[in-house]
Amino acid sequence: MIYLTGDVHEKIKGSWEQEKINSNDLSPTIKYIEILKKYKIKSTLFLNGILLEKYPSEIKKILEFDVELGGHTYDNFKNIGRVKSFIFRKFFGCNYGSESFQKKDIRKTKIAFEKLKLKMTSWRTHSFSSNKKTFELLKKEGVKFISDLTGQIKPFEKNKIIHVPINIPVDQNTIAFGKFRPENRDPLASCVKSRIEPEEWFEILKKRVTSNEKNKIDSVILIHPTTMQVLDNFKLFEEIAKFLSKYKSEKISEIKLEK
Repeated sequence: MIYLTGDVHEKIKGSWEQEKINSNDLSPTIKYIEILKKYKIKSTLFLNGILLEKYPSEIKKILEFDVELGGHTYDNFKNIGRVKSFIFRKFFGCNYGSESFQKKDIRKTKIAFEKLKLKMTSWRTHSFSSNKKTFELLKKEGVKFISDLTGQIKPFEKNKIIHVPINIPVDQNTIAFGKFRPENRDPLASCVKSRIEPEEWFEILKKRVTSNEKNKIDSVILIHPTTMQVLDNFKLFEEIAKFLSKYKSEKISEIKLEK
């Protein structure tokens, strides 16, 4: 089974990719799901709450497709900054910070969903910056599915939350974009670049998905719409979609745990 997910952001200051398109992630997302529709692939998109408030017409257009929407923080910790981010990591173990900060942000995101009469039952914290407190707060707000963990871990349930780990290498953290520049070494850069070439990453994805299918393991994939546009205007993504269309796909909320 394939669970394809994408993260959709409001414009992030300093985002190398968004500077290329001079926009937030909504326009690439519509192209992204048009390709998925062509190949009959279901998906789950995790969106910043602020996008639902600022661009309701674009969100309604996205909902015309066979796609599920989940929360992805309200605005990517927009007002935290590097100093506060360092403090949050030091004292709370993640960028998402204190319980009170998380609670306000999660609640604000949920309200943005409710304004469009949507339920926020799935979630991914921006930059996977969750801690134990995050999961407790999300549970209280009615979130049932969280996709924040990465690695070779099967979906599992803990404290009435179903965790859906990403078990395929993430595009942003893997693909090389042009030449390796000194600024790409910045550990706080929004996108880690120059690890491997896109074609090599695609080969890894294909081998991992093929192996998972053979061993009856669900493949949980994260591919960012804006990454695919900036890379080559969705040429590689079209090939990925064509490959994934060979397998059955579902949304995160449709996942079934092994008994």
